[in-house]
Amino acid sequence: MAATSPEILADASSGTRAGRRLSSAGGHVDGLTGLRGFAALVVVFVHGSGHTAYPWLGLHGYGPIALFVLSGFLLIQPWSRWLIGVADKPSVSTFARRRIWRIFPAYLVVLLVTALVLPGSRPLEADGWFRALTLTNTFGADGLRPGMEHTWSLGTELSWYAAVPLVAVAVATLSRLRGLRHPVRPMLVAVAIAFAVSAGWRYYVMFHVEDFGRMITFPLWLPGFIICFMLGALVAHLLVVEQSGRGTMRAVRWFAGHQWLVIVVALALALLGNSPLGGPWTFQPATFSEVSIRTAACTLLAVVLLVGVAAGADDSPLNRLFSMRWLVATGRWSYGIYLWHMPAMLLLADGVSIQPGFAGLAIWLAILLAVAIPLGALTYHFVERPAIAWSKGIPLHLR
Repeated sequence: MAATSPEILADASSGTRAGRRLSSAGGHVDGLTGLRGFAALVVVFVHGSGHTAYPWLGLHGYGPIALFVLSGFLLIQPWSRWLIGVADKPSVSTFARRRIWRIFPAYLVVLLVTALVLPGSRPLEADGWFRALTLTNTFGADGLRPGMEHTWSLGTELSWYAAVPLVAVAVATLSRLRGLRHPVRPMLVAVAIAFAVSAGWRYYVMFHVEDFGRMITFPLWLPGFIICFMLGALVAHLLVVEQSGRGTMRAVRWFAGHQWLVIVVALALALLGNSPLGGPWTFQPATFSEVSIRTAACTLLAVVLLVGVAAGADDSPLNRLFSMRWLVATGRWSYGIYLWHMPAMLLLADGVSIQPGFAGLAIWLAILLAVAIPLGALTYHFVERPAIAWSKGIPLHLR
């Protein structure tokens, strides 16, 4: 789960026209926030349905991937403006401070509360606690503790935070090469490299890693998902280039302008990713081809929806859908919802008798959401928002 919020668009440090236009697109920010809420709900539905006779419910694999794509889209934008020469280079220290204060406070609260109420979630030994506290828990198989195993994605997200400045510098270096001075070509090369890294890493883990613990944790590392972040970054870079007057993105605009086509492609990708071609719905071994199909389908689905919202008109069907007030609110609280839903689910499963049939499924998910959503809202208002404001130097009375 990515902790990056779409409201980051309003933080554009650049005073350029491109920066102002992108950050002032309120409708698009609402749509992106709704996309984030949708992804979080998919995660809850996938995990919740696993306790019922309907494990196929939800889009398996989509939630974390969609949030990685969105994180790539949001975080690369100030660096993209620097890369094309319309803004100063972002401060790495400011970037790091804001990212750390965005991801850690809520996580640490949930980690400690869960450790108190779910003894099985507690890390093993001092090194286990160190990995849990630093979000490096996927560096050891024992780090994925019951009730907190879903936080693997936060470690991947944290790795992306560290990689963003390095990616920007690499793209800037590519920009100086002969024949790559076009504002888009270096980013396309970076995306191609990211694809090779992700494909190579997944192939290596599947066919050359024999240690069971590493087989569990290695696929969760950043190399396996770097293409997801970079595809989101590519969409953002194209938008920044266009809005700065350095180029056009006619094909992307045409696709986003034909919303019926976006919806049809999105539905087709969702069906493909959630079909048996993408592997089993339960946590059972999958073949390399099944993993590849599901990952590719979910990644493309996330990119298609992102393009439909970010490049579509404010009054487009997708923007109207994802800008619904309840979905925007869910997106605003989504980080807390994601953090709380797994420990809440384990606690509820011990005390709630899940009835058979679809009615039992609906009641179970309703109970789970009735607990996770309020906890997410409370965490946002009392932990996340003050931490975000503090990281930006906003006075207490204005938070």
